[in-house]
Amino acid sequence: MTQSSAGQQKIRDLIKDIRFAMLATTEAGRVMSRPMTPLRIEDDLTILFITQRSTDVAQQADAQGVNLAFVDSGTFVSLTGTGELRDDVELKKQLWNVATTAHTDSGPEDPENVVLAVVPDSASYWDSDAAPVAVFTMLKAAVTGEKAHSGEHGTVDL
Repeated sequence: MTQSSAGQQKIRDLIKDIRFAMLATTEAGRVMSRPMTPLRIEDDLTILFITQRSTDVAQQADAQGVNLAFVDSGTFVSLTGTGELRDDVELKKQLWNVATTAHTDSGPEDPENVVLAVVPDSASYWDSDAAPVAVFTMLKAAVTGEKAHSGEHGTVDL
């Protein structure tokens, strides 16, 4: 496994079970974040979502730089990339589920519903111990005067 594919696999392993991501876009120089549910992670780590073409998230993400933040217990991943709107009806059908039905007015055939793909270019991660272990490690460091080990950190170019 090459360093790049090993890095991609590390990121995939860290985010594959995280149910929500905060998607950040910009508008008029302001950063806007909102929770999104990743529906699929492609082989190249492109993350797929369903949204509506007329929403602020679609308008702000299309062909623009975006950031996805994944957090779960001691795992933190920040993925940067470019947003793309995709109109592929078959892809929308594959991704469609109860949650997308609950957040849209109609089904995958409606052109208002689109796939938002975040095509990544890099990711940074911090993978630390679970909270009780982290607290113990910090207390031990305070008592011994040693620096606390805060887990693994890295950046991967995608």
